[in-house]
Amino acid sequence: MNTPSARPTVVVVGGGAAGSLAALHLAREATDGVDLVVIDPAEDLGTGTAFGTTDPTHLLNVPASGMSALPDDPGHFARWRAATTGDEVDPHEFAPRAAWGRYLADTLSSALADAGSRVTLRHVRRRAVGVEHDTHGVTVTLDDDSTVTGQALVIGTGLPVPSVAWAPPALRDSERFLPDPWAPGMLERVRHDVASLPDVLVVGTGLTMVDIVSTVTTNARSDRFVHAVSRSGELPRRHADGPQAPAVPDISEWGHALDAIVSHVRAHLTSAERLTGDWRPGVDGLRHLVQDLWGRLDEADRVTFLRDHAGEWNRVRHRIPSPSARRIDDLHVGGRLATYAAQVTDAEVLDNGLRVHLSDGSVRDVGWVVNATGPDTDVRNLHDPLLDDLLRPRPDGSLAVTATAGMGFRTRGGRLVGSSGHPQAPIWVLGALRRGELWESTAVPDIRNQALATAEAVLSASTSGAVTEDVTP
Repeated sequence: MNTPSARPTVVVVGGGAAGSLAALHLAREATDGVDLVVIDPAEDLGTGTAFGTTDPTHLLNVPASGMSALPDDPGHFARWRAATTGDEVDPHEFAPRAAWGRYLADTLSSALADAGSRVTLRHVRRRAVGVEHDTHGVTVTLDDDSTVTGQALVIGTGLPVPSVAWAPPALRDSERFLPDPWAPGMLERVRHDVASLPDVLVVGTGLTMVDIVSTVTTNARSDRFVHAVSRSGELPRRHADGPQAPAVPDISEWGHALDAIVSHVRAHLTSAERLTGDWRPGVDGLRHLVQDLWGRLDEADRVTFLRDHAGEWNRVRHRIPSPSARRIDDLHVGGRLATYAAQVTDAEVLDNGLRVHLSDGSVRDVGWVVNATGPDTDVRNLHDPLLDDLLRPRPDGSLAVTATAGMGFRTRGGRLVGSSGHPQAPIWVLGALRRGELWESTAVPDIRNQALATAEAVLSASTSGAVTEDVTP
């Protein structure tokens, strides 16, 4: 196992946005030095699923002014964009998602260069499958049976590929079914296919669908029609065409019961629309208060919210960038896109496509079916070996327990709480793995704040020798 070293080694699992932001802030905050080991099979750090796309029509759904990796420097990303493009950048633009991936990788590289010999980073291109701990730290086992040791572990893996539990067997077994639209080259394969039936069925009508539709209809065959289906059939709402000041409510008297909070939220949105002419400032004014409101709810109310209100909130909270919304409007008007409230019930294989049966009784003959339903958010269903190992019963209890609806884990300020009710190992999580306790925990503004707080807590615990103590970071 581990032995103490002169300066801490921190292991980071995940090289996408959450893991790379954690590494960035560890590098910036480590005044006494730190050795970082980032474990991720990807070739490069900083992209991950969200920002690995190369299609320039796939846009961020947060303006550039809100996408800085540095909480204390909100203009950092916009300045980087201006420096790299050579053009003046509107802080309210919706930049390509690929650009943000490059930005994060560049910002991490700059932080390492500024740190010099104080910070080292080693990228191990493997998957983490298990973890053990002792009085000195952690030992992480990789998928080739090798190990990496450190004084602390930070897990920022996000969630894996989309769930296909909804898909009937005939569809899952078909080569014309794309279970993961972000697998390299898959959407390009659909876009340039001229041999199959022209139509495409997208299952899911959220932001992922917007990107898929953009790709498979741009410079594609002119006879292509896209059907998009989901339980509600509703799309996310669109961003305003220009900046708006948020309308921030006073929530001090909103109470702790879900019904009361929902009533106050609806009244706030109505008031904001009456005062500003738009509901969006009301939603944006709630943005940074949601974690507080979520923390007031008991477990039963949280589950009720997920069942009855989460879909509605997500549609107004996670909005379509204005340029993407205009493209979707053009496709609707031009007769190349239709959205329906329906679910897939069965599928048959055709010579040049698939015949898909929907719950509304209709049948669609399509060349391709693309999954845009998103990942299963319950970590117990993901079959991820590392996350499963955290939940595994051990002689002194599991290292982790799930939070609401299995949406990640319980923590104290990001540090895992075990089945004993206390942190049992120097393991921190951030991003999607904290949704159950925070709800709002997947957007860059949330994750960058968590990354900074995690870096400070990890370095403090590692250098003080408190990695096994029951502390609240």
